[in-house]
Amino acid sequence: PPPSDPLFVPSPIDNVLLSAFRWTLQRQSGVVLPAIGGFDGMMAELHELRQKKGTDELERVSLQTMTALAGPVPFVYRGLFAKAEWSPALLAWFAKHLLPFLVGDMALTADDTNDDNSSSRGGGLLVERCRVLEGSKCKGICAKMCKVPTERFFAERWGVPLSMEPNFETGACQLRFGVVPVELGDDLTIPPGCLGRCPGAAMDGDDGSDAELC
Repeated sequence: PPPSDPLFVPSPIDNVLLSAFRWTLQRQSGVVLPAIGGFDGMMAELHELRQKKGTDELERVSLQTMTALAGPVPFVYRGLFAKAEWSPALLAWFAKHLLPFLVGDMALTADDTNDDNSSSRGGGLLVERCRVLEGSKCKGICAKMCKVPTERFFAERWGVPLSMEPNFETGACQLRFGVVPVELGDDLTIPPGCLGRCPGAAMDGDDGSDAELC
């Protein structure tokens, strides 16, 4: 298949992190497609898992993968730093430098939510063109492999809420550490129906007319 994002050039460290993430994901899911390498191979494995076991299994596998890779770090962070006012900004900074292998280039942003759940000391992070969304072309994988389990991972393991707001038109995603996300069913950033460009739409015969995750 063609590269999922020809504009993103991974570093050697990105390649190592991707290999570790994909290997752990394979162990958790049991889906291995060795004929397809790198990031595109991981996207193919996620489509295979979604087709065979559904999007709830994507969420479970993703959460377990992140938990396994993080080890004891979230437990320590939760006990020492989660309540600090600067905690959302610190997590955003680390995510910017550690996660490009998975989502692509990111930029720190100011928090402009102006609500009771927001942090006035930063915590915003813009994924300029998400590799998962671009590579999978699938709303179900975006929402249930990335958005929901990542929000749960930081709230439950790190003790810091996270709101992720994907843009299915531009491929961008706004992350807000320190902000409580809305429920998936009430999230207006998630469009109804299956994306027309999603490979799963053709396989499942989905015409995009319903509001379920594809």
